[in-house]
Amino acid sequence: MVHNERAQVEKHRKEMSLKSMYFNRYLLVRYVTALFFFTNVYWLISLLMSDSSLYFIPLALLIILLFGTAEQVKLYSHHVSNTKYTRYSFIAMLVAGGILILMTFFSSSFAQLYPFLVAQEQSKIVVLSVLLLGVLLNLLVLYRLNQIRHNEDKHYERIKKYEEVIN
Repeated sequence: MVHNERAQVEKHRKEMSLKSMYFNRYLLVRYVTALFFFTNVYWLISLLMSDSSLYFIPLALLIILLFGTAEQVKLYSHHVSNTKYTRYSFIAMLVAGGILILMTFFSSSFAQLYPFLVAQEQSKIVVLSVLLLGVLLNLLVLYRLNQIRHNEDKHYERIKKYEEVIN
């Protein structure tokens, strides 16, 4: 009886390890999602406090990110390699970043987009740097999601080796 209980506990531990390993394939994605989520929350708050009419931009980005976040939460209980809502949310963030870069330099809406900054060239360079960093992070996450979707990531190889060992 004790032997059967130990075997059950060991089997459950191995299953949980595998579940965690599959979930951790998306660790970078979850961190970047959190970064973008809170950045957009703070941006939304600053736009609302300054009565800017462009508050809908970070609000829309937050709603889009929520779909990807919900999909990420589901990954713990049900592993899939193709996370379409997460991918779509990062594509939307990438497009938004490109549009915001253009709006920053070729539009008179800088003060409405970034009411916490003075409309000077130095401020525009700082904003451009942050937006370019966001675009690069989006590209990195999309690359990572593509690797995961095609099971070409290093983490997948480790998972398969672990599965061979425990089986």
